Parts: sequence; C-alpha cells; structure tokens
Amino acid sequence: MKGKFDMRHFSKLRFVISALIFFYVVIVVYNVSLIKQYKDIVLPNSYLGDYAIGDYRYTSLDDFIEFINGVENKKKLKIVVNGKESEYTYSDVGLHLDTEGIIDEIKKTQNHLTYTKRISLINSRGKKVYDFKYKVNEDESKQFLEKIKNETHQDKQDGHFQDDGYTLSYVRGVNSFDLDVDKSLETLRTTLANGAKENAKIELIGNSEIANNNDSYATIDTMVSTFTTYFNQYEYARAQNLYTALSYINGAIIMPGETFSYYDYAGPFNKAGYVFYYEFVGNGVCQIATTTYNAALLGGLEIVKRYPHAAKSVYVAGGLDATVASYSSGWYVDMAWKNTYDYPIYVRAYHNGGSATVELWSNHDAKRGYTYETESVQIGYRGYQSYLHVYKDGQEVERRFIATTWYIKD
Repeated sequence: MKGKFDMRHFSKLRFVISALIFFYVVIVVYNVSLIKQYKDIVLPNSYLGDYAIGDYRYTSLDDFIEFINGVENKKKLKIVVNGKESEYTYSDVGLHLDTEGIIDEIKKTQNHLTYTKRISLINSRGKKVYDFKYKVNEDESKQFLEKIKNETHQDKQDGHFQDDGYTLSYVRGVNSFDLDVDKSLETLRTTLANGAKENAKIELIGNSEIANNNDSYATIDTMVSTFTTYFNQYEYARAQNLYTALSYINGAIIMPGETFSYYDYAGPFNKAGYVFYYEFVGNGVCQIATTTYNAALLGGLEIVKRYPHAAKSVYVAGGLDATVASYSSGWYVDMAWKNTYDYPIYVRAYHNGGSATVELWSNHDAKRGYTYETESVQIGYRGYQSYLHVYKDGQEVERRFIATTWYIKD
C-alpha cells in the first residue's frame, strides 16, 4: 500500500546499521588492543636509518643499537690538522650512537603518533624512519686529540742553509704548529652535535708561528768559484788565527749590489778567537783575506778594496795577495768586493788539515756562462802585474788587467 510505512524495511536497515556499528566497535577494540601490545615495542615498519627496528622490545633494542653502533663506528671522517687531511673512523674520534637518546626519541614519537598513523604502520601501510643520533665521548675525544697533538706538533724552523760538507742547499723554514686540544674538542662537539655525515671534513684548531724565509736564498744552488791556500797547521798561533777568520766569514750572505767587507765579518782582529802576536793584531788573517780575494776574482766579481803586503806572500802568486790589519787605535786595512750577480752569494769557508778554502756559492746562471782564471806576471825584481782571463763558453774573450804590485821588502 502506497505511503504506508514498511516496518520490515526499517527492521532490516536497523539490523544493518547495528551490524556495522558492531563491526566498527570490534575493529576499534581490536586495534586499540593491538596498539596496546606495542606499548613497550617499536611499531612495525620503523627504521633507524636503513636498519629495520620494528617489533623490537625497548629492553632489547639497546643491544641492537649497540650492534649497529659497531658497524656505523667504522664510517670515516676527514680530519684536517695544519693543512693535512687524514681519515679517521667515528670510533677513533670518540663518536658513538646515542642509544639512550635514540630510544627516548622513538618512545616519544610513538606516543605522539595519531591512532591512524599507528594502525597504518602496524598494517604495513606506512614507514617511519628515525635518524641516527650521536654523542661525543669527551674522554675518548680528548685522548684522540692529545694523540694528534703529539703527532702533529712542530717547532718553528726558520729557513737555513744545509751544508753536508760537499753540497750546500737552502732549506725552507717550517711554521710551528701546536694543536689546541680544548678548542678542537669544542669544534668536534659543535660540528657533530646535529649528527655526523660520512666523509664530513672537520678542521681542528691549532696555534702557529710563521717561519722566517728568504726566497732569494733558494736560488743558491752552485759553487761559482773556490780558492785554496796552504799553511803550517803546527804553527799554533798563526793557524789559530786562520781558523778563527774562516769561522767568522763562513756563512756570510751578500745580496746583489751589496759589498762584502772582510773587516766587517772577520775584524777587528783582536776579538774572540784570535791570538795576538807580532807588532799588530791578528797576524795571519791576511791569508784568509787573500784566499777570499782570489775566490772573488775567479767568480768575476768587482774588487772594491785590495792592498798588497810589503813583501810577496809565500802562499799565493805575486800580485794576487791581499793584506788586512787592525790596530788598537781603530785604524784598519780592509779587503772588499761587490756582488755584481743578480743572485745572492753565500760564502763557505773551512779548513782541512793545513789547507784553507773559501767557496762562493750562488745560482748556476750567476756567471752567465763566463769562467775566469788569474795570471801573475813578474816585472822587475819586486814587481808583478796580475791579469784575469775571461772565458765565455770555453773560449777566451778577454785578458783583463787587475793591478800592478810593487813589494818594498824581500
């Protein structure tokens, strides 16, 4: 009958609704019961990094995280100390997974997940990834830094010449370095506070003092001239003066355009090491002046001052000697030459038994292909003329007059 309410349809509808409500309640109750089961268990489909941690009880999760820690601790960091980069593991620097912090974060996160999100994870319809949390073990880190400090400590070494008895070379200086453990520990702590990234680069902090260097000294690589004279080493007083004079001029460095004054280095000839004898001070030092004078001639250098002895010397050809002297009055006689090279000159002076040698070292191109040879020509009984033969690539290009010398004594 039209318009008449059909109780049978209503009953069916009420039955369906009741059934749906029943099933919904059952599902809710079931899910709530299921969620309760995960009160002390990590929800399924949860990951710590790439590691599945779902269904782990919190009481056993710490053991699994320690296992992960053993793997993750092998990852590398790049540590830079004084400009040098080296690789170290997380474990080396005292970096470990923060087991307690990770578990606390998982608990806190799960407690704040919505009902829907929890059910979604349980039913494999989602995925929850937790990032690694790290902590720095400061005792381990400090031990690591102390070890690095000892390994990288460097005292300042200024640039210097190295003489092995045969060759001479300039060794560039090295800056000092001393790792600041406290500041470096703070750097590690700060850098790693928000987690570590594999192959991250961390520069540690240290204190450094700049070494003194002279780049022009590094151009000195060749002995450009040498001259040797001989003496009686058993004549103590005179030999002592020769040794002393050699020690004073050894290591002298003459820059381009500068003048080498024998007196400035070796004089006055009554200072420490000299023996006083004869009527003036430091007798015998003239032989070293003469040796240096001849080395300068053979180097093609400009002679600024040279005075002959009163009598011809026995240790060098006539006209090729150079006298020096200093007196208590302050007056002195000097020998000097000028560095006409484009490079510095290093004076290497030494004795070997009864020989005294002076070497001049500079750049291999300092003489520009020229070589030199001295000549002594006697004129009359006490007179000599000295010459310098100049060669270019082995061919003589000039016979250069040096000086005329007259000796007033035999």
